[in-house]
Amino acid sequence: MNVNLQVDFAGFKLKNPIIAASAGTTKDTEHACKAEDAGCSAVILKSIQEEIVNRYNPFPRFAVIRNGISGFNSVSFMSYEQAFEGDIDKYAETILQTKRKISVPLIASLNCVNQETWAKYAVIAEQAGADAIEIVPSCPVGAFVRDAEDFYPIAANALKSVKDVTKIPIGIKLTQQMSNPIVCSMKLEKDGADWLTMFNRTPGLQIDIDSMAPIMHKGICGHGGPWVVQSVMRWIAQTYPSVNIPISATGGVTRWEDVVRYLLSGANNVQIASLIYMKGYSVINGMITSLEEYLEKQKVNSISELVGKAANELLHLSEADRSYRYYAKVDLDKCISCGKCKDICIYNAIRFSKDNTEIDSDLCDGCGLCEQICNRAIFMNKK
Repeated sequence: MNVNLQVDFAGFKLKNPIIAASAGTTKDTEHACKAEDAGCSAVILKSIQEEIVNRYNPFPRFAVIRNGISGFNSVSFMSYEQAFEGDIDKYAETILQTKRKISVPLIASLNCVNQETWAKYAVIAEQAGADAIEIVPSCPVGAFVRDAEDFYPIAANALKSVKDVTKIPIGIKLTQQMSNPIVCSMKLEKDGADWLTMFNRTPGLQIDIDSMAPIMHKGICGHGGPWVVQSVMRWIAQTYPSVNIPISATGGVTRWEDVVRYLLSGANNVQIASLIYMKGYSVINGMITSLEEYLEKQKVNSISELVGKAANELLHLSEADRSYRYYAKVDLDKCISCGKCKDICIYNAIRFSKDNTEIDSDLCDGCGLCEQICNRAIFMNKK
């Protein structure tokens, strides 16, 4: 079976739905080439920021926070990385040189403070050869992090300024720091956005309990990791039915399955950066192979058929099936008496011993937590 990974995105025919996100992993021509060689279907250059302090990195600037409940994996990736290390003229030269080296679409990323700068930077980027521009009216570590009250007007004005002076596709990267991304997305589509990127990193803070002070240069920094996928998917799935322009997902991807989930939630493509930091560029090629195998297994000809499929199945709270009650049951042939279920049932329905595990169906509330904790011998059964 021949499967097709191609997606149509803002006028481009991308060979697959994986894009190299704007980050240190796309900071110059060399790294953009690595992203293309690894299989990325487009490259978004590291953002040029008007705010000069954000052009210079502090060292070190990354932290992997390993925490969570014992026995369960939980990782947060914190980054104090700054923007492109240079001014707009150097950025234009990087665009020019990179366009000569790569064959996939090259997208510039602009992050400005003053209204007039958006148009100025956009014209320079387009003239240098950028195929499209992603404008970014927020920054998790900048002085101009937007909140619920002022993000839309700033984003709308920036979009209008750029659209007025350019002819190439223009997308806008949203922030979760607003009250209603759905309404904001609908307005930005009417304002002329060619795509929406959901979302920029969220600001985060980690504190060292020995020094009793914040880590990462005692500041707020970008905060991401696997935990963010569910939050981003929620907004994509709820926004997808309300807009006609494509959505580009970004944040928290750790494996190819996350790419599939983002597509099913309504994303047209997925931007990746942190995973490349953690695993190297070669991880992309493996994900592409897995996507092909998944489509073959599912007997799906084109990956575009996945887009929004799960979003269309999303039910309102009032529509959740409450007609059946369930209780937990133990498959004694699979039970290894590990004790994971011991003491977790707040309904006192589990009787555990090294020789036997029993669940009282009359006391069991059917919440399903023991099945998730065990993940081996306990399953849910209809009453």
